[in-house]
Amino acid sequence: MTTTSARPFAFETALRSKGAIAEPWIARVAPLGAGLAIALIFLLLGVLLWLLDRDERDDSRHQLIRDVLWVEQSLQFQFDSERTRLLRLVKDISDGDMTPQTFIVQARQYALILPDIVDIAWLDETNTFIAAVPQSAAGETSRLQSDLVHFTGLTPDAGAGSYSTPYLRADGRAAVAFVAPIVLNDRRAGKVVAVFGLDLVLSHQVPWWIAEKRAVVLKDSLGKVLATRSTVQPDESASNYSIEMGPPLRNLTLTLASYRERRGLAQNGLVVAMVVLGLSAAAGLVARERQLRKRRAAEAALEEEHAFRRAMENSLLVGIRARDLDGRLMYANHAFCKMVGYSVAELVGRSPPMPYWVPEQYELTRRAHDALLAGQTIGQGLELKFQHRDGSRFDVLIYEAPLIDAQGVQRGWMGSVLDISDRRRAEEFARSQAERMQHTARLVTMGEMASLLAHDLNQPLAAIRSYQAGLANRLPMPDVTREEVDLALRGIGASAERAGLIVKRVHDFVKKSEPHLEPMQLVEAVLEAVALMGPEMQKMQLRVDLALDDGLPMVRADRVLIQQVLVNLIRNGMEAMAGVPDDQRRILIEASLVAPRGVLLSVTDAGSGVTAAVADALFQPFVSTKPSGMGMGLSICRSIVELHGGHIRYEPATPHGSRFSFHLPVTEA
Repeated sequence: MTTTSARPFAFETALRSKGAIAEPWIARVAPLGAGLAIALIFLLLGVLLWLLDRDERDDSRHQLIRDVLWVEQSLQFQFDSERTRLLRLVKDISDGDMTPQTFIVQARQYALILPDIVDIAWLDETNTFIAAVPQSAAGETSRLQSDLVHFTGLTPDAGAGSYSTPYLRADGRAAVAFVAPIVLNDRRAGKVVAVFGLDLVLSHQVPWWIAEKRAVVLKDSLGKVLATRSTVQPDESASNYSIEMGPPLRNLTLTLASYRERRGLAQNGLVVAMVVLGLSAAAGLVARERQLRKRRAAEAALEEEHAFRRAMENSLLVGIRARDLDGRLMYANHAFCKMVGYSVAELVGRSPPMPYWVPEQYELTRRAHDALLAGQTIGQGLELKFQHRDGSRFDVLIYEAPLIDAQGVQRGWMGSVLDISDRRRAEEFARSQAERMQHTARLVTMGEMASLLAHDLNQPLAAIRSYQAGLANRLPMPDVTREEVDLALRGIGASAERAGLIVKRVHDFVKKSEPHLEPMQLVEAVLEAVALMGPEMQKMQLRVDLALDDGLPMVRADRVLIQQVLVNLIRNGMEAMAGVPDDQRRILIEASLVAPRGVLLSVTDAGSGVTAAVADALFQPFVSTKPSGMGMGLSICRSIVELHGGHIRYEPATPHGSRFSFHLPVTEA
């Protein structure tokens, strides 16, 4: 401190000792120093302006790229969302729950919800229109007919659908078509086509705050403009950025261009700065200092945002890991490390086999690992079993996606790992609960039929008693013959066998056992179920009509479970006809062969039917049309039929009543 403060004092003393000799030198040097200082300030200001101009251009470029990526992601998300909505419509058609009239109603609702859609149509396998809803004029299909050539070659997978390449319609508007196949009984039975106008897509999906400052343009692979959204013509020299649209769209390029840019900023700004800074060089230094402070504040804000995002990432419950193209682990978040019990330092840099792999499943996990690296499971979840450091094991669901850097080069794979052990336990608990409820339902049914079965057993027992009494009366007589004795004994045996079959039928129906699928004759199961409900139907004065095709092939099914479905459907029909006059109480049971290889079994009653509000959720748990019903009967029936690889559905009967039908696959020869 003493040395530093002494230097200026000594210099000032030396100047004063020289007197008039030093003053002229200072006077000559001072303007030169001031000029040099001002020149240096101008130079520094010029450099500063150049740097600011470059930073501003870079920031504008980055903002333009962010806007392009935002619009591209927004369009992709919108098309993915609309694909999901349209696939639900296709699924309703595939399930047989859609008619052309209901399709038109629902398609119009979709057109209101999704204003990007120009036309929606349902076509059969020969591309003949079954139903169509164009927004311009209801029922007009000529315009859509001309579009068929642009997407008839598409063969998307069932349940996925595909977007066509962009094309020009007959009216000159650019469009993209979404095509989804309709699958009925394991074969394609037509398609649903939705046409999106690209101009409408930009109009509804590009927000106003982007359109106010950017011109948004969609081009095809040849660079031809298909659709634009712009308020004014952009400058030719204005910056622009283009990006190829990713899935689900193809052969589309998205371009954003600025409307106006500041030109000659460095030159004009330098002249203004020279005038202003000529008046006050200090103002430039202050402005520079303020700019530096803002930059430091921006850097601090960026560091804070980075730390905040890191904290959010560490708070995730989903495990995230990143691997390079060789399978070496590059990154793992806190949730993944906690999931497997290893630290980041212990995991990063490791190559397979990983320490959290289950030892006895190394080969299975290795094959799954290789499949993930090969990109064979992109977009699909893969279920595996991992092992914690303490030896405990848990089930995980892995989703893998390519890891792309800023240059568009794939550097590895990013995986999301979800612990689904609790879900598995919940599914197992739900399955066991459903089994117990099925068993309980059979026991309740048995209790309700006990009194009626007693009536049914009285007949063979009375016959046995009658044969025994007659035999006892004849044996003491001298003229008794062997034929009479044999006839009585055969009658006793037949009646006893009939009583045993009745008891065995009830026992098989209510006993708890695992499903046992084996080839069986469906007609025999139907007759046994009808016989089981016979006493109860006689008491209700109910008529049963059977329409069973001759020569039906064998089906692979569990006899007791199929009989449980039939008994449940017959009982529901009986309860639905409680208020119907006796002479109109009728149940029709039909069985017929359907294509390609299956048997259709249906139960039709003449009851009050089901309201439209309940019909859509009829097979859901706890949905019932009876005041005291539990709402589990039809849900259990649906589970049983789907267990056999079939499907069950409801439709109203004519003129009134309900018709429940389910499909069972035929046993392969």
